[in-house]
Amino acid sequence: MPQPEAAAGDLWRGRDGRDDRGRARATRGAAYRCVRDGARALRVAGRRPRRAPCPRGRPACRDRGAGLVTLAASLAALADAADAASSLGLDTARASGVLERARARLGFVGSTYVLAFVGGTGVGKSSLLNALAGGVVSPAGPRRPTTDAPLAWVSTSARIETAALLEWLGVGDVREHPDEAFGDVAILDLPDFDSTAPDHRSRVDELLPRIDAVVWVADPEKYRDALLHDDYLRRWIPRLSRQLIVVNKADLVAGEVERLRAHLASTVRDEGLGGVRVAVTSATPNGDVRELRDWIASGTADKRVASERVAVELREAAGDLAARAGVDDGAAPLVDADRRSRALADVAREAAAVIDLRGLERQAVAATRLAARPRGAGPLGQVTAFLYRASGRDRVAADPESYLRRWRERGSLARPAEPVRALTAELLPRVPPEMRGGIAKVVDTDALRARIAGAIDAAVAARTAELRVPTSVVWTLIGALQYAVTAALFFAVLWIGAIFILHAPFASADVPLLGPVPVPLLFLAAVLIAGYLLARALGAHAGLLGRRWARRLRLDLARALEPELRKAVFAPLAAIDAARERIAAARATTASYPARGSGGSETSGSSAAS
Repeated sequence: MPQPEAAAGDLWRGRDGRDDRGRARATRGAAYRCVRDGARALRVAGRRPRRAPCPRGRPACRDRGAGLVTLAASLAALADAADAASSLGLDTARASGVLERARARLGFVGSTYVLAFVGGTGVGKSSLLNALAGGVVSPAGPRRPTTDAPLAWVSTSARIETAALLEWLGVGDVREHPDEAFGDVAILDLPDFDSTAPDHRSRVDELLPRIDAVVWVADPEKYRDALLHDDYLRRWIPRLSRQLIVVNKADLVAGEVERLRAHLASTVRDEGLGGVRVAVTSATPNGDVRELRDWIASGTADKRVASERVAVELREAAGDLAARAGVDDGAAPLVDADRRSRALADVAREAAAVIDLRGLERQAVAATRLAARPRGAGPLGQVTAFLYRASGRDRVAADPESYLRRWRERGSLARPAEPVRALTAELLPRVPPEMRGGIAKVVDTDALRARIAGAIDAAVAARTAELRVPTSVVWTLIGALQYAVTAALFFAVLWIGAIFILHAPFASADVPLLGPVPVPLLFLAAVLIAGYLLARALGAHAGLLGRRWARRLRLDLARALEPELRKAVFAPLAAIDAARERIAAARATTASYPARGSGGSETSGSSAAS
């Protein structure tokens, strides 16, 4: 006897049913595990839960808070991962949508979960609901499409509790029933996803992300329909913790029921969708829907369906971000420490060449010698130091501070930037395509050079803030001797002048090779030699002190430059690494939310037979 929603066409016989579908595609991966046994909470941590009444003495009221912290941690982890992914330039629309739906879903009071009947035209979704209800709930007939809008079938005792939830789902047509076996489930009859009315499929696609559990309804003709498998089962089986595939109209294939069940279960497994339970029903007046009824009833005793559905969505969204951030297998640094150290050393070497640290040493030595003149060169030192400064030569050759600040005049930053560009060129092929734009910004020419220039400026500013030319008491001692030499020089000049002017007598002394030499002249020569030796001693000591200071200055600047360059060059990469670590941590957090097995998606023993 044909059913009201039976579609025209050939029915399944033996190995038929493949006329509208090619061979199953290659496996895509095992189904996701369902979430932890203890989870019953349907609210986000941080809000004060509103205790819903338990008029029927349900056990949900006793354990409603179990698992709340873990689920809230998953929510917080995905929110953090979405923020991190946004900083990487990844599209976070999906994660944001999952978070929005999860927070909204967990905000509803009560333990009732939402189960949807989803299927194509004429497979008998409405007839199944009517068979469960024992009367007409959703009109069924030969006209296609029959169901224009979602219809909800809920327990009278849960009607008030589910009102806000159904409003959030956009379901306005609600039918009540007194059956306590279905007291904790709101069953939705959805429009056909292959309807000729395009808005029907869009309504199904809009509701599925908000549904807690699904019964996928097919019939012997459409159970291998490409649209069902490719657009719905492949996409949604990994994202649902509780679901069932129902082949309706079993009365049309009497004697082939178990072979059909096993064939569909095998097809789903071959598609890499795991062991989803397959049930067989007949929604005729004398048909059998007991297997479907028992499966639904087993879910109403389990208050975890909604929280598990949310947990799976959070886990999948975090996994999607992790895949696009390249942290599926952990968030190892994009650049290992050795390669980073080599690149930093290259950048520092080229930056030092631009600064010209050797030239800085020459400036430091000259500045030290200039500082020694007024203190160690006697009265003439004051004069020569004044003339040196007045000519401006000190600013050119003996001013290390100004020399450092004028480093931009001595070269381009193209060479210091090149090691970073080379490093990034090595890195780009190893990262997912979506991340390459963010990494490429690290080596944007203008931005990179600006960061390197800022690092050099910071190092120079730190080192020149307390730049002081060294001094020594030795210079004071030499200066005192130079004053004595100067006085002796004046005395010698006066002595010789008196001899010439007054014709005063003078003594002579025999000097080897020269013979007799006037004593005043010998005295003058001795004074000049003493002054020269003191000047050389002053220059040698100032040079030694200046070279020591110059070496310290160079080393201090190099030490100050390295961390500044590390921060300027690798801070963007460090930020990317930190964001990837946050995404990997979120993936681990959401994945560690314990599963309880297959969440009602297990294949029955009969479906495993082939």
